[in-house]
Amino acid sequence: MKVLKKSLKITALAIASILALVILVVGILNIVKFAIYNEYYGMKTNLCKNPGLNDGFICQGIAAVDDRDVILISGYMKDDSASRIYVTTLNNDSYYVTLNNDGEKYTGHAGGISTSNGKVYIANGSKIFTFSLDSVLNAKNGDDVNIGKGTKINNKASFLYTDDEYLYVGSFMDKSTTKVEKHIFQTEEGAHYAICSQYKIDDLSTPVKIYSIRDYVQGICFTPDGKVVLSTSHGLTSSVYYVYDKNKTVDSGKTLDGTPVYYLDRLENEIKGPAMAEGLDYYNGKIITLTESASNKYIFGKLFFANKIVSLEIE
Repeated sequence: MKVLKKSLKITALAIASILALVILVVGILNIVKFAIYNEYYGMKTNLCKNPGLNDGFICQGIAAVDDRDVILISGYMKDDSASRIYVTTLNNDSYYVTLNNDGEKYTGHAGGISTSNGKVYIANGSKIFTFSLDSVLNAKNGDDVNIGKGTKINNKASFLYTDDEYLYVGSFMDKSTTKVEKHIFQTEEGAHYAICSQYKIDDLSTPVKIYSIRDYVQGICFTPDGKVVLSTSHGLTSSVYYVYDKNKTVDSGKTLDGTPVYYLDRLENEIKGPAMAEGLDYYNGKIITLTESASNKYIFGKLFFANKIVSLEIE
């Protein structure tokens, strides 16, 4: 019995020592992160909580409803139940709706979301799904919203942005795991394997312009002052926000399925930030974004307080 008690005591001390070490390491990293990502934290402001992170929801896209001061977050569920849109105010009042395709539950990534002129747009699986904004804003927690069957577009539709005149729909590319599509372009940055297509918001039949973009893009934003911002992330590596001058995009002189292609390769700035950055939008003069690292799928972001929707003042 004495031997057993001694063994249990040693085990308890070992566990306590390991936990203390983990807490110490996490504490140190929470301090060091401000040095590693000093530019990011220098321009960052917390807007509100990122809802759903403890519900099995993995956030992907973000869209501000400017005249209502609410934010929409699209994403999928860890347990493969119906994908959701969370609606939150800046005061952290939130609810969610579940998505369906004409009565069948929708489980796609819902990789990008945007809103304009009373409509919501979701990008996923080479399609744009368009439905009423009121169907989301007038819903109660847990209500179903029908997003329809969607409209086929010319890329994988991984992320989405609108400036109320155009929809910008782009593809995430990881050459190590994804079959390289036909749109490979050589730019000053090197080979680009992904594209972002610009459609008139009321006509998704043919893009009016195509931008050649880098790998690992999770979100895009075109700002009123002429910047193009890309959020990129891949696994546990640092996220990077690439800032371009839209007025310095280069006409490649090439076309893709009859649409002119422009190179997005005149880089103005790149800002490193914490891992797993997702979609972007423009709200109150700043870029807003979020990460998926604090979801129950990945967890580690909870230890680093990555549970907020944030704004970035990018100059």
